Amino acid sequence: MRKMLFFSLIALALLLSACVRSAADSDQQIADLATEMSASTADAQVQMTLEALLNAATLEVPSETPEATPTEEAVEPTATVEQAQLTALALALTEAASSEATPEATEDAQATTAPSASPTTNPTAGSCYGARYVYDESYPDGTRVNAGQAMQKTWRLQNVGTCNWVAGEYELVFIGGTRMNGQNPLTITFGVLSGNYANFSINLVAPAEPGTYRGEWMLRSKGGDTFGVGPDFNLPIWIEIIVRG
Repeated sequence: MRKMLFFSLIALALLLSACVRSAADSDQQIADLATEMSASTADAQVQMTLEALLNAATLEVPSETPEATPTEEAVEPTATVEQAQLTALALALTEAASSEATPEATEDAQATTAPSASPTTNPTAGSCYGARYVYDESYPDGTRVNAGQAMQKTWRLQNVGTCNWVAGEYELVFIGGTRMNGQNPLTITFGVLSGNYANFSINLVAPAEPGTYRGEWMLRSKGGDTFGVGPDFNLPIWIEIIVRG
């Protein structure tokens, strides 16, 4: 009886052990299955994430192209406008520089060979001898000087006649007013070509008495033709001073 009970207990223990082992095996299988499903789920999520990223990248590429294209097209017109503005500014500066340089070039040309426009409006245009008063280099009209003061009066004239003034073959002559000790006649020792300019100087001495004094002079050719300035080249050049009291 005891043996049977013993064997029954052993059989029951073995059965329980098998059940426990079977339950353990079932739990292990469930755990393995859960891990596999989890891994599959994770792979699926990764795959979905990758696909979502690829789709997003694919959708973003076209959006970049329209944004870049207007930017480049917007820059080019701006650069073109700026270039046009710079070109216009350069042209304006060039024209301004040309307009400023032209009077100087004209003045230099007149100072050398360009004839004055005056003879074309004069009744005696084409005359052999004719002069044009330009300005006073020294002692302009109304200059105050001391009594007995030495002076050198200088006029700037232009040869507006058709003939050259040959050095030594024309002279400055006194024609009226107060001579103020000026040499008369005064031979001119330099030549002036037709159309050119020259300075004519004469040494004078102011009168001893206070007052206003004027001395008039003209040019004379070797042949005895007296000429001066003005429309008919028959007016004198002069010096007018005030002697202090």
